[in-house]
Amino acid sequence: MTHHSHTILVIIGLLLTLAACKDGEVKSIVKHATNPEVVPTMKSTKVQTIISDDGRTRYRITTALWNMFEEAKKPHWTFPKGVLAEELDSAYNAVSTIKCDSAYYNEKDELWSLNGNVHITNANGDIIMTDQLFWNQKEHRLYSDAFIHVEKEMRVIEGYGYESDENLTNYKLRNVSAIFPVDDSRLPHPNSH
Repeated sequence: MTHHSHTILVIIGLLLTLAACKDGEVKSIVKHATNPEVVPTMKSTKVQTIISDDGRTRYRITTALWNMFEEAKKPHWTFPKGVLAEELDSAYNAVSTIKCDSAYYNEKDELWSLNGNVHITNANGDIIMTDQLFWNQKEHRLYSDAFIHVEKEMRVIEGYGYESDENLTNYKLRNVSAIFPVDDSRLPHPNSH
């Protein structure tokens, strides 16, 4: 087939396609109806992201699944497979961590709800455990009304209600129900591996 014959066939194909379209026919794309309250705008897996504050890298967030509902009445994010949030120092080392089974973030209020096996380790080495914790980024504070278990130095403190700064170092427990010493023979010694 010559180049000239090939060009003629292409032109005939285009003319046939145009002839198949009727005059005045309008074609449109049909949108599939979705509920923005239950269908995420974006779904990401195996995510690790950095959050900056005042031009300084402050936090690293790691999650297996991140759903963004940007078109919902109250735009929010969900993390149904849990979150690891780390506060970073200037050398990007984690100085405190928060882990939980699932999380919810309200964009407008800048409010996190951390749920299920919430485990916090702060820069002092204190360990804080609860089933629910709220992190208000606007107010720079964390709080909870749930049961709290704190391992601090050589004692354990338990109670209901917790409030802390974002550094997780200045905190208080409300409604303390138990304080007891920890047997230091059960603690790992610095030289043991």
